Amino acid sequence: MQKRNQTKGFVLVATKRLSFFKAGCYLAETILDYMPDANITLFTEQQFIDDPVLQKDLLPFDKVLPTIADTNREKMYGMANTPYDITMYLDVDMEVTHEDIVTIWDQLEDNDLKFVNLTREGAKHFAEWSWGPNQLDDGWQGTPDHLAHCGGVCLYKSSNPLTLEFMQDWYVLFLKQRIGEWSPKEFDYIKTGNFRQWDQLTLWWLIYHSPKYKKLKWSFFKENYRWNYYTSFGLPWSEKNPYCDKYPIVTHYSSGLDKYGKRGLLLL
Repeated sequence: MQKRNQTKGFVLVATKRLSFFKAGCYLAETILDYMPDANITLFTEQQFIDDPVLQKDLLPFDKVLPTIADTNREKMYGMANTPYDITMYLDVDMEVTHEDIVTIWDQLEDNDLKFVNLTREGAKHFAEWSWGPNQLDDGWQGTPDHLAHCGGVCLYKSSNPLTLEFMQDWYVLFLKQRIGEWSPKEFDYIKTGNFRQWDQLTLWWLIYHSPKYKKLKWSFFKENYRWNYYTSFGLPWSEKNPYCDKYPIVTHYSSGLDKYGKRGLLLL
């Protein structure tokens, strides 16, 4: 029997505000600028799908599917329900800015999950990062005392049922975590900050502490911040930039342009 070709595509998720919806549509257009045949699915609220004024904005997508709620973390629901065998998830406050995006499917290699590493060097650009001394940047091999995995960019093997269960658990557990209904014993060690507000803490627990997912293989992107270049790292990018030595593939407006001196993509 002939093997069917694996489907590959991008998943974007936009809820809560029209500006998020518009940002997702713009991101899709920038993907298509470099990958005109790319498959892109948008998960969004039914109110945006049904709005006749917004129909033209849906043209870049091959699928538009409703979220089951309007929380600001429906991204994990979308990730768990991807229609593709290999999926690249991107936060909508991003823009594809380099032709090397066409190499995205090669980046997965033999992994189930691929992430951008939130390094100590970039920590000052993040709302919260560490709660203890054990850090990957120092060569620590165990569970780090910091949020290492960015939840805004994730390439994953969605043909693996266990990977989809991982995404679903990430979604469900975070919603419980946020309202205080789920707090595993590993959280007790975290005595500083307000880390329980972040879905990245849930991600940290699933990767490092959940026995169920020990079999999943993950790694970081080799050209790390090229795949998630925060605008607060500095604009315009130049070769002297300490965060990446090549032009960014994906530019992320989450932590700038407001910190950089302008209002930011989602506030325009």
